[in-house]
Amino acid sequence: MQEMTAYGWKRRGCSLVWSPVLLHDLITGIDATPLDIVLGWQRSGFPNDTPSGANTVLVGGLQTVLNVMPDAETSYAWLRANILPLCRRWTNHWPTVGLVFGMDGPSKIFELNEADDLVYYGRETDRNKRVCLTRAIWNGAATGTSRARR
Repeated sequence: MQEMTAYGWKRRGCSLVWSPVLLHDLITGIDATPLDIVLGWQRSGFPNDTPSGANTVLVGGLQTVLNVMPDAETSYAWLRANILPLCRRWTNHWPTVGLVFGMDGPSKIFELNEADDLVYYGRETDRNKRVCLTRAIWNGAATGTSRARR
């Protein structure tokens, strides 16, 4: 795992951010776009420009979806069917715009396993609801897993 020193993730690719420090910078700079709107772009086509005209689209609502899923298997399947294709289409349509899913925590509900660079969501004590976000969203091929500087 790397310590985050650059902000290229804001301008390309697909990211999950649960760091209050990083989210503060995003939230004060742009409005969040609801997840259902962004998912709708897959069906109706991406707009010509981002909602704010910025090089980052901050998406709110993914954590809520994960919270209402009954178990990890259902969460995993939903992420694979909806978020994985969104990230792939995003990069093809807007290669210089970052897609950032803002997650509001608490941070202890996320685990970055440094041994395998995989990110898990859900409490360690509830294995039935714990989902590997990295495998579900990026087929396990997430690159540049980073931790924000404190």
